[in-house]
Amino acid sequence: MTEKETIVREFLAAWGEGDARKLADYFTEDAVFQMMPRDAIRGREPIHEDFKAQLAWTTDCDFEISSVATVGNTVFTERIDRMKVAGAPVELPVVGVFEVSDDGKFYAWRDYFDMNAVMSQLSAAGIAADTDVKAPIPPPPGS
Repeated sequence: MTEKETIVREFLAAWGEGDARKLADYFTEDAVFQMMPRDAIRGREPIHEDFKAQLAWTTDCDFEISSVATVGNTVFTERIDRMKVAGAPVELPVVGVFEVSDDGKFYAWRDYFDMNAVMSQLSAAGIAADTDVKAPIPPPPGS
């Protein structure tokens, strides 16, 4: 396992702690974070604000890595992400791409997943898009 893979594994495990500041501190000041159904978020502090918003309604995060590969500064992960969104269990296949600087910080993180799978699971749990519960993917800060 490479040092960069270890950093990615530590970061993904840290989601279970629910500490948005700790998570944001894995990023460079000018990093880019994007969950593909959304626009990119640029900068450590906007990423921190986004993580705070996500963790306000997402708990019990457990991101299981099934495959990992590293090419240069890029770490690819294939995962099953498990969490509770507004109290409802969600399980989601995800592919993540992390670009890790030589000093061990992420300068980019992109996650690819099927948003319909999230919405279907929430709907099955009785959580509708028109309720008071925040949508599973909040809009980027400042939008």
